[in-house]
Amino acid sequence: MADGNAGDRGLRLAAVLLGLAGIFDAVAGAADLSGARYVSVAGGAVHEHDLTGWAWLHLAVGVFTALAGALGPLRRRWSTSLALAAVVIFVGLHLFFLTYHPTRTVLVLGLALAAARLLIINRSRAVA
Repeated sequence: MADGNAGDRGLRLAAVLLGLAGIFDAVAGAADLSGARYVSVAGGAVHEHDLTGWAWLHLAVGVFTALAGALGPLRRRWSTSLALAAVVIFVGLHLFFLTYHPTRTVLVLGLALAAARLLIINRSRAVA
């Protein structure tokens, strides 16, 4: 009984971590929609970068990740697979965005990868 309870705690913790990462990313994506533009200086010229598309993508992936994290503790293989797929998409997106928000990226990647580890550890306990 103690082992099953520990597995449930691990899945609940994974859900909280993945949910926090998704919510944090969705809020940051929404803030980037109304925020300032990014500029870079190269060769004596100032270049302005519009990252509105990336902000919308962060908002959508953040919501998807939070929802997948909420479904993770159902102890079903499909919910665990969905949560792991959300982590893969989440990590892939953040690796492309690392240079614009390095601190935010490191924080949310830590949460998402810790959740993925817990999901993988407890995946064998899931039922079809």
